[in-house]
Amino acid sequence: MKNSLLLIGASTRSLLRWARQHVYAWLILAPVVLGITYFTVMRLSENLPDWQISTKLTITFTTLFALSLVGLSLSRASAEIYHPRRPESYFDALPVSSASHLHAALATRIARTAVVAGAALIARASFTEAILLNGRDLPAVLCFISLIAVSETLGALNWIHWGHKKYSPAALVALVLLLINGGLGGLLLAIVFRPARFSGFEPWLYPICIVWILIIYAITHLLNERWRRSDLEYARRLEAATRTTLGLERALVRRLSPVVAAQFARDVRLTIRAFSSAVYVVYAIAALSCLALLAALTTGLMAPVLIETAWLDATWLPQVIAIKAACVLAVVSLGSLLPVLIAYELPHMWLERAAGTTGLDLLAAKICYSRFLTSPAPLIIWLVGSLTGLVPGFYVLPLLAECLWLWWLVSSLMGVLSFEMPTRADLSIIVNGTLGLAIGLVSAMFWPVGLIVYPSAMHSLVTRGRQRARYYMITEAE
Repeated sequence: MKNSLLLIGASTRSLLRWARQHVYAWLILAPVVLGITYFTVMRLSENLPDWQISTKLTITFTTLFALSLVGLSLSRASAEIYHPRRPESYFDALPVSSASHLHAALATRIARTAVVAGAALIARASFTEAILLNGRDLPAVLCFISLIAVSETLGALNWIHWGHKKYSPAALVALVLLLINGGLGGLLLAIVFRPARFSGFEPWLYPICIVWILIIYAITHLLNERWRRSDLEYARRLEAATRTTLGLERALVRRLSPVVAAQFARDVRLTIRAFSSAVYVVYAIAALSCLALLAALTTGLMAPVLIETAWLDATWLPQVIAIKAACVLAVVSLGSLLPVLIAYELPHMWLERAAGTTGLDLLAAKICYSRFLTSPAPLIIWLVGSLTGLVPGFYVLPLLAECLWLWWLVSSLMGVLSFEMPTRADLSIIVNGTLGLAIGLVSAMFWPVGLIVYPSAMHSLVTRGRQRARYYMITEAE
């Protein structure tokens, strides 16, 4: 227990050190962004009509939310267990047991999951008349936090071990356990949001949850004892692994400078080998956007066009607007990976400075990466929307041009803003994603706005982005 407390203390001191160096981020910027988000949600809840979600749909949404928490946390949870490039890594040279590392990682996971549970309670209080927290909610909330925290740790252990050993039976068993945990966590969260509909479950559900959490903890503890020593070195050199990019450097050097082409190829290599679990998450969100568009266009939600429409008026048809909005949403979701990539690369900025890289080279590489990463989205969304037959035939090709223009506008904007808050990937995703969605959706409904915003703002944004990239390269994110 003493060693676990020492590890937790080291993590706390590291967090306090970051807080002293980034007072503006947590004291001003974070409250402003969170406050705007909260009041927007409050206003939305007041304007929404009364809509009762079915029990089955509630459980489905909460289960997907619980599974997404596990998927999003794979990289961070594995870093908390194996400590690559973290102050706690020095404890591996000391006689500290594997269980101590596991308990410290679980404590961190519980604290982070508690913040998510608090946000869920605030969302419930915003959309319903329930109070923030009462005694009846407490068992469900505590079981949810404990279950998700131990599931995230179990997922991180198996994610690293799968990359190291490629042992399929263990990975398959872990996947089944995580799916069960996601369903159970979704049920617990559904009880928090809709307690009246699950009033008969509590007497027997909570004891079962407690026993199941202890079983999952025992499995996680056993796997950590068996795998940590063999997987530790692999987890620490994971970022140094190389993988071919099929001559990407040679293909790009004809159009880009050698420095920009090398950086771009490195970023693509990191993405191909899934440097973070966020890679899977952003592609899953983009796929869900495509499926949501297909469902909206094929379930009768939007009636087909029965009257003849002028060529220019077709851009404002509901079907066309839905396709362009889905395109913007998919581009923004894929572009949200860029802040995670930059935060991952920041500790190695001294290599760029030693190689003579300029701020303009850094920014140009990230803009190219943003455009490349999001390039499949407009083509797939356009193809799905066109194949439904709800788009007028004469407007199929103009719609493709509009989707490509929205992709270019939003991906360029997110790329040029990539160095605004590189040390805080979460805030950068919120700010850049909000700006990208706002400008993209406005341009989707009224495309001349994008034609006005892009040439007038891009030059000044590139100048600022170049200066910010140079600053973080020189200071090495200190």
